[in-house]
Amino acid sequence: MTRLVLKRPHTHAGQAFRAGDRIDVEATTADWLIAHGVAAPDAVPPKADPEPADIKPDLPRSQRKEPKP
Repeated sequence: MTRLVLKRPHTHAGQAFRAGDRIDVEATTADWLIAHGVAAPDAVPPKADPEPADIKPDLPRSQRKEPKP
């Protein structure tokens, strides 16, 4: 899949998109959209999903109680 940024409104797969929206399309579709001035390659790579090892579970917070005078 190729990620593009739309230069003008476009309907893809029955869904309407606005200029500036990012869409993922097959390479041949991307070539056609770029050739017809509808879209440009996206310069910003998509964010990667964090790896499971990067996700830290919520740990219980210990509370320290001070003795009352």
